[in-house]
Order: sequence, then structure tokens, then C-alpha cells
Amino acid sequence: MRQEWSPEELLASWTLVDGDWDLVANKSGSTRLGFSLMLKFFESEGRFPDLLEEVPQAAVEYVAGLVKVPTADFTKYDLTSRSAKNHRKQIREALKFRPATRADEEELIAWLADEVRPVELVEDRLREALLVECRERTIEPPGRIDRIVTAAQIRAEKAFCARTIERLGGAGVARLLALVTEDSEAGAALLAALKRDPGAVGLDSLLTETIKLNDVWKLGLSDGLFADCSEKLLAAWRARAIKMYPSGLPGYRRGCTDHATCGAVLVPAGGDHRCPGGSAGRPGAEDQRSCRAAGGEAVDGGAEEGAGQGGHPLQACRRGDRQAGRDRAYGSVPGGRGEDAA
Repeated sequence: MRQEWSPEELLASWTLVDGDWDLVANKSGSTRLGFSLMLKFFESEGRFPDLLEEVPQAAVEYVAGLVKVPTADFTKYDLTSRSAKNHRKQIREALKFRPATRADEEELIAWLADEVRPVELVEDRLREALLVECRERTIEPPGRIDRIVTAAQIRAEKAFCARTIERLGGAGVARLLALVTEDSEAGAALLAALKRDPGAVGLDSLLTETIKLNDVWKLGLSDGLFADCSEKLLAAWRARAIKMYPSGLPGYRRGCTDHATCGAVLVPAGGDHRCPGGSAGRPGAEDQRSCRAAGGEAVDGGAEEGAGQGGHPLQACRRGDRQAGRDRAYGSVPGGRGEDAA
């Protein structure tokens, strides 16, 4: 919650109304002040504060004046006490909210992965969207918000990679796998060329980029691989693909029974795949054989350019702009969303 509040905002958001006074009527001292602040905080944020410091000092002083309790008494209010637990229950009932269940958590993970993650990559904004959705569903946000956000990020990445592989088809996967085999000099040369900065715009660089484009067209990759993907998603995957080298991937030289899938994701999508025996969550001692197709980076989705977005250069969108270097080199490839994709 923001800490700066104008007098007008305090009056509008922190004033106790008729129904509020009925709830605080039988309370006194720090309990009275703490309950009042918890009530107004929940009305504003749709959740309870984790720390007393989350409540703005201006609001503490304003509400303390309303309930005739010294401002300093708020420091005596214990958020972990039995009284505070009962207060949260009273507030939920008064506002017609309920605690989130495990089923609610699973639904929120699915909603976040399907509806929000494909178009929003910043973790803080994912968390904000989750809190807004909880409020819309009139449920108190779960205590494990970070776990829900992380689970949604991983699920969205896996869905994106699976969809990309399906659209590639068996023939497309085979052609891409041929590029990343250890003994494929031609494939290694093509990947290195695609990653190379073309330099300043000129006739030579134009011819070089044309040759790259023709080489990629010869792979016969499917059109429309990313037709329904957001530009933000593709841009983040592109950024990862630029720094990605097949030989540096964990599991690249291992005999994974599903290695074909790992390799197929590696080139066009750069996603995350766990070998058979692995787990979707935290792996145990015997299932830590994660085949990440993201240049060896962990899949945490914590940054705006984070894990799980976009396409490899071989499948990136065509670009209409003249941005020099890698973006242009990786953008002029079939399989994207169109000539004007950014």
C-alpha cells in the first residue's frame, strides 16, 4: 500500500461509516484501533497487512483520532495474536469474503497462466493482477502468492512450448534437431551466422541478411507458429535466444528419452522441459535432470525479459524497422506474425 495520502484521500478511504462503528463498538484501546485499521486496509487492498508498517502512518493518525485511541497504541496490536485472527474473521464476514482454499489456488494458477502470463511478464504486475482477481472473486488472497505466481509462470511456459512443438510437426522438429546435433557443422554454422551482428546498415549487410533469410527458408518451417502470441512475449524469448548456445545447455549431451522434444523446443521456442522422472515443482534427488532450453538459465520468470517468452531467431517475427544488429537479424525469419511485427 502507498504511504502518501492527502487529507481528502484519508477522508474518502479511511473514515469509519455507520456499519463500521457497529463492528468496533465493543472494542477498546489498541484492539479498537488495530481492528479499525485492519478493516479499512482490507476494504482498500482486498487483503490484510502482513506487517504493521504496511499501514500508512497518516492513516494511523487519522483513524486514531476517530476512535479516540492514542496513535502509539497501534504498535501494541499483534497481527499474530488470537484477537487479530478473530478480527480477520469478523472483517471477512462483514465484507462477505472467504479464505482461499487449495481449489481456489489451483484455479488462480490456471487463470494467471492462461489469461495474464501470455501478455504480462513482470512478476510484480502478475502479483497485482492476482490480487485484483481475488477481490473480484471475493476471496482473501492466499498466503502463498509467490508460489502461485511461480507455478503460473512455469505452466504458461510449458503450454507455450508444447503448443510450438505441436505446430512444428514431426518434420519440423526433425529438421531443427539436425541443427543442434554435436556433429552437425552446417547446423552450427547456420546458428552462429544467425546470431552474428550484421553491423552497420549497408549493401554488404543487406546481402548478408538476405543469405540468412534464404538459409532459414530452406528449413521449410511452418508458418504461423506464433500467430496468437503477444509482441511482449516474443520479444522476451528473442532476447534469450540471442544469448543461447546449444552446447552449453544442461542435458545437451545426456541420453534423455525425450531429448527430441527438448531439442525442438530449444531452437524455435527456448522453453523448459524436464526429463521423464522429473517433477513440475521442486525436483528430488533422483529427478533433477532438467533439460532447460534457455541457455542454462533457471526458469523463474522474475524479470520483465524473464523466462518463457517468444521464439528462437529461426522462428522470430519479421520486423519492419531498421534497428541494427541482432534484433533485425533475428526478426527477418518466416514463422512469425507478419511483416510489421515488432
